[in-house]
Parts: sequence; C-alpha cells; structure tokens
Amino acid sequence: MSRIYQPHRTLGLVSNDVPAILQTRGAEHFVTTCVGRSFNTYNCKKLALQFVSPIHDGRISCLAGHKDFLFSSVGNKVFSWIRGKLVRTYEGHSADVGHLLPFGDHVISFGDDKRMLVHDIETGEIYADIWLQNCITAVTHPATYLNKVLLGNKDGVLELWNVRTLKLIHQFKSFGSSVTVLTQSPGIDIMGVGLKNGEILLHNIKLDETIMKFYQDWGCVTFLSFRSDGVPHMVSGSTEGHLAVWDLELQELNNTIHHAHHSTIATAHYLASQPLLFTAGADNAIKIWVFDGPGGTARLLRERSGHRAPPSIVRFYGATAENILSAGHDRSVRMFSAIKDERSKELSQGSMESKSKKINVRVEELKLNPVIALAAEEIREREWSNVITAHVGSRDVRTWSTARGSLSDKPLSPKLETIVVTAVAITVCGNIAIVGYNSGHLTAFNLQSGINRGLFGNIRGHKGKIVGVESDNINKYVISVGHDTNVKMWDLSGRTLCHSVTLSHPATHTSLHRDSNLLAVSLDNCTVCVVDVDTRKVVREFRHSDTVLDMCYSVDGKSLLVCTRDNVIRQWDLITARLVDCFKTPSLVTSLSLSKENLVTTHHNELGICLWTNRTLYENVELRPLPDDYEPRSVDQLEAENTSMEVEESPSEDWKSSDQINESLITLSSTPKARWTALSKLDIIKKRNKPKAPPTAPKAAPFFLTTTKELVPKFIVEDKVQEEPEKMKSVRSEESEFQRVVMRVENVGEVLKFLESLSPSVLDVELQSMAPLDGGSHELVEKFLDFLISAVKLRGNYDVLQAYINVFLKYNRQYLVDTPTLHNKLGQLKSSHSDSWLELQQKIQECLCVTNFLKSATL
Repeated sequence: MSRIYQPHRTLGLVSNDVPAILQTRGAEHFVTTCVGRSFNTYNCKKLALQFVSPIHDGRISCLAGHKDFLFSSVGNKVFSWIRGKLVRTYEGHSADVGHLLPFGDHVISFGDDKRMLVHDIETGEIYADIWLQNCITAVTHPATYLNKVLLGNKDGVLELWNVRTLKLIHQFKSFGSSVTVLTQSPGIDIMGVGLKNGEILLHNIKLDETIMKFYQDWGCVTFLSFRSDGVPHMVSGSTEGHLAVWDLELQELNNTIHHAHHSTIATAHYLASQPLLFTAGADNAIKIWVFDGPGGTARLLRERSGHRAPPSIVRFYGATAENILSAGHDRSVRMFSAIKDERSKELSQGSMESKSKKINVRVEELKLNPVIALAAEEIREREWSNVITAHVGSRDVRTWSTARGSLSDKPLSPKLETIVVTAVAITVCGNIAIVGYNSGHLTAFNLQSGINRGLFGNIRGHKGKIVGVESDNINKYVISVGHDTNVKMWDLSGRTLCHSVTLSHPATHTSLHRDSNLLAVSLDNCTVCVVDVDTRKVVREFRHSDTVLDMCYSVDGKSLLVCTRDNVIRQWDLITARLVDCFKTPSLVTSLSLSKENLVTTHHNELGICLWTNRTLYENVELRPLPDDYEPRSVDQLEAENTSMEVEESPSEDWKSSDQINESLITLSSTPKARWTALSKLDIIKKRNKPKAPPTAPKAAPFFLTTTKELVPKFIVEDKVQEEPEKMKSVRSEESEFQRVVMRVENVGEVLKFLESLSPSVLDVELQSMAPLDGGSHELVEKFLDFLISAVKLRGNYDVLQAYINVFLKYNRQYLVDTPTLHNKLGQLKSSHSDSWLELQQKIQECLCVTNFLKSATL
C-alpha cells in the first residue's frame, strides 16, 4: 500500500461488453453503462456524465433498471441502487448471476446454477425459487402478459413462465440455434428473437408462429430494437460492430451502418418517439445516431469514447496539469480532462471515415502507426503546432495542435531516407523540435515552418541509436542520451558539442527536471543514474530489481518516481538518496506522469488511465526511509472508478506540536484572531452597530385593547403606577462562573482555556465587573492579577494575554491606583511583561536590520 498516493478515479472508460440500459425521467433519457467494477450514467441530450457508482467488489456481469432503481450483479449477488447510493443486497444464488429482469415490485435474477430467484425489491426477501432445465441466455417480459416472463436458452427453446404460480405455461419449439436476444415489439404478442446463427425472427407467442424472418451475414445477433416514432424499422447489432436497419413493412433490409463500432455492439436502443438510436460497444464508446438522411439513412450525431486499445504513453499537459495527453496501441492521440469529462477528446487525424468508405478499408488501417515518443509545450499552442510524436517504424515526426485538436499537415521529415525516429523533445520556448534517430543523428526543426535547421555535430551525434533527448530551461543546452553509454550536452544555437559524460551501461530512458538541471537516465542493468547537467557528474544512483519502464520527477524536483517491469512503483528522495515510498500494482505500469496534486499511470491490457491523489497535500504523512530492498504489498488497482476509494491508514499517528516547545520562546494562541481582537475593540463595535434612530410606535392602536361596555365603546386606559425609586442594588446577587473559576482554580492552563471559551461580549462584562463597586471583590482582582503574572511568565498564548491585560487595565485602572496593596503585583506584571516584550522586540529588530541590509547593500 502506498503511503503517498491514493487511487482516486479512472479516466477514459466509457463502456464495455455488458449491455447498457436506457431509462426515461420525464422528457429526458439517461443511459447507464458498465465500466468494469462500476457503472456510469450519461444523459442522452449531450452524453454528459451525470454520476458514477461506487466501486464494486468484482466485475459487474449485468445491469437492469426500473423506475428510480438500478440493479447490478457481481458474482452471485445482486445490488439495488438509487442515484448512485446502495439500497439493498440480494443473495441466494450459488453461482454467478447472468441476467436481471425488474418485474413490478420484484426483481428476477437468473444464475449459472440454473435457478430463477424472485426477490422483493423493498424487503429483499425471496418470493420464489424456480429450478430450470437449461441455462438462460435471454429474458424479457411480454407486454400485457400479467405475471409472465419469457425465457430463451442455449438450445433455441422459448419458455413462458408464470412467476406467481411458479408454473411453466408453454414451451415453444426450438429455433435450431441459441437464443441471444428477446425484445418486445410495438405489436402485442409479437416478440423479436435474435439467434446465434444470425437469424432474426418476429414470433407471435400467442399463436406460436413466426411472422417474419431475416438473416444478417455478420453472425450472432447481439441486440434488437424497434422504432416507436411511426416508422416501421427494426435495428440489429452484430459482433463485428455493424448495424442493420430492417424495413418491417417491406420485409427487407433498408440500410446498414458498417463499422458503427470497432468491436461487438453490446446495446442498441431507439429513443422513444424520436428518430435517434443509442448504441454502446465493447470498443469503449457510446454513440447516438440520427436517421435524417435520404431513404432513412443514419449519421453520427454525438459520441463519447476512450482508447480502444491500452494506452502506452501518458503525460500531464500544461502548467495547471488539468489536461492529460495519452497515446495508445489504437493509433490515436487523446487529451483527457481531469476536471470535466466533457472536455476529453481525440485529436483528429483528418476525415478518416469518408476515406475508409471510398477505398473500403477499416479506419484503423488509415491512421498513423502507434506512438512511441511524445513531447508537448503549452506556450505556443495558439500560434502553431505544440505537440510532436514519433511513430513505430516512421522517419517522420508528426505535429499536432491542441488548440485546433487536430493533426497538422506539416510532418518534420529528415533528409535521410533509411532512418527511424526514436526520441523527440520541444524547447521551452516552443519554437524548436529536437529529434533523435536510430542511426545516431540528432536534428533540429522549426515548428512554425517545419524547416530542417540542421544536424548536431559533424555527421552523427552518437554511434548507436538515441534513446532520449531533452532541452534545458534557458535554451542553452540540448542533451542527448545514446545507446552508446554517452550523455552529450550540445549548444542549441551553434549545434556544437560542449560536454560529454560516459555512463557504465547503455541507457534506455531519460527524464529531465528543467529547474534543477538534473537528468535521470535508466540503464539496462536496472540502475537509474541522476546526472547534474551543470557539474556534469553522476550525483545519485538507484538500483532496482527489474527493468525500468518509465520515470518522472516531482514538480519541485526533490523526488524521482520510477516504475519497473515487476509491477512496482518506487519514489526516491533525491536529497537523502533514500527510498520513501514503494508499492505494487496488480498489472504492469507502462507509463506514468506526476503533477503537484496527482499521479497518472497507464497499465498493461487496461483501457483506462488511473488517476492517483497525493495524500501529503491533505494529510500528515510520515515518510520514514525504507530499505532499498523493500518488498511492497500489492495495492488494489482502481478499475473504472471515478470516485474516491478507501485506503488503509498509515500506522503512524498524526504528529501534534506541544503547547510550548521551549520556555525561552514566545508562543501565540490558536484562538481565532477575531475573538481576541473583538474584545479590545468591543466599544467601537457596539457604537458601529448602534441603530441610527429609536423604534417608532405604531400610529393605529391595536385591535385587542380592552373597551368599555357602552353604547359607544371607549378604550380603557390604565394609569401607570409611579414606583418609588429604589436604592442602588448590587450588580450581582450571586457568584458567576467566571468568578468561581478565577477564585478556585489554581491551574493557569485551565483558567486560560475557560476564558477562551467565553464570547468577547461576556468576557467584557466579567472584566468590567471585577472591582468591589461594580459587583466584584478585592480578592477577585488580586487573584486575576496573580493569574496574569503566572500566564505571562509561561510565555504562551501571548497575543490573547495582551488583549486580556488591555481590557482589564482599562476597566479597573482607577481601583488599581487607589489600592496600595496591589501596587506590588502590578510591578511584577510590568516586569514580566517587559522582559518578554523586550526579547521579542530585539528579535524583530534583528530581522528588520538584516532584511534592510540585503535590500540596500550592493552584493
């Protein structure tokens, strides 16, 4: 378990092969898709992410929705949710649950144990338990069929069950192939049946006869849906990602949508009374199609997608690190937003769809090769291309613009024909691209014009391939690292060699922290060397147990994060050269990048990009050094989760400072400043808050005044009884809590804690009423003076004590002057206060003197 990084969420996961569900709330439509161990809910208006469920214990196998409820199954358990909050868990199956069917006040689950369980949604009790003969492959509820469910199995047989009487009503004849889809059509008694062999049937279950039969050439039928806006069309999905639209009136194929998805179509739903079709595929994409073309053809209206193949490179983009650039084996470059999911996008490579249709090839075949190196700078994104990529087996470097979100039409091409790009970098000014090749050549290009500015060195910069290129923070050096064990510093303006450092083994990866000019180089002997570019010396060496795959610096340059082939991520402290964090992930980390607040990682065979939060920003994390050969424990990788996750707390307790570090120091109070500043200025606050004018009496008399019982009633006016003025009584008739604490409590800390708990107005009244003439006593004043003397000597809560002394002397100065027995204690208070203040004043004067000298002196 990592001591620093906590799994937060996974970016870029949209859908998988579990069928999505469509729900309607008023006039709005919402879709819920499964993304591994959680589910996402989107609105159909803009495909905006609404919320994400908490993480489940395992992968979700199926979803279902009914009214406000959403049901999910994991293993042999079923869960009910309302707006992302878990309501109830349903148990009873001895094997995994494969299908769910909400049914009125009940939910029916079908498991691999050939059992059909009917649970009450509210109580969770099992209403019925039915054993079946075959494993169920499709379920539905026929419209208007009370208490009936229709089941399809792998033998191609349909069964109609009454869940109330627990009886099999009718068993239909076999269709000769496994039933994969059952969908209610707009017509009563007519069911849409999809088979594994590609046949699509419209079957009348009342008469047990097939009305229509269609056949799709793409194999297994994965989904069926019927239009409800008056157009007699039905759509079918396939495992190859194609959609077929069937005209039920003419009983023929109307049109097809080839490559609607790049993998199996898990869901296809027509929106109610609209010419819109929602589809979700196993290719990590959801789409909405509108049928407004000639002849009822469809076009893509909206789309939300992520990587279709595992990403291999990830980097934070920009100074704020709100965006993340990634490239994967799906031949795409994407930008994900860590703030808002709607801002995520794929950088366009041109009109690939139209080109693929013209030459009848897949879109993937027209895209660029997978990316092997990526570099980006934010400073010139509005002027010209600011992202460059190197591709597998390509001699050209491709340039991209994040502002336009597209590929530029000016590749950076070298003069030589037989070389391949292996490393890229962009200078801090965003004007020059540095490119390294497998032949050892190092070239500079102008990003604005794409002109080749020439080679570094005479012919070749290195004798072998270049594994990494970097540029410093002031555009002075270009650093290249080759497989020939040499690290070379080149002058950027003259492209001449300045310095060279020889390493012990060939290098594999590089990472430069520009502010500190520290270059990290991983070697093929599992060692990471840190080279100081200014002194041209190896200042740190860190050994690992396996091959280094990627590494990056923290923003402040004090730490180096390294991921290795043994699934371990290590963080090294560069100042102490010690290991401070080490944790293991279930799957191989292929790339990582670090910002001030987050860590982002990509994993082998995982489509998502995992985002981790830095716990040191909001927790007290004790980073004790670990042994260099420390064996970490595995951390549960966050799959498809966009919400926070519970993490095991650090065994070390939170450190708390003592009340007084040293007796010679002056310590301020933790009491809010507003409380003790308001005490010394309470008279000003009361004067400011005083109303400008007194309240005025109402003009009309109230209706409830008593009147005389006469023909003409008159108001009865009571004469005010003039009370004789009494003699001045004592302000207090009994001892207050303040007086009791001051008189009886000897502990200075307890008295101070009590005073801090009082409000400024209450404390002001108490300090004003301490003298004998004001309701107090001589002993009370003497005790409070003793408390102030003792508190000042302790030199704690210095700021609060100043306020207490100020108000106490303001209200009681006359009594203190007129009482000679208190003069000695006043002298002790003055002496203690002066000693502490003079010491503090001396320290302040020393600091001011040094500061003024540094500001004015010529160094």
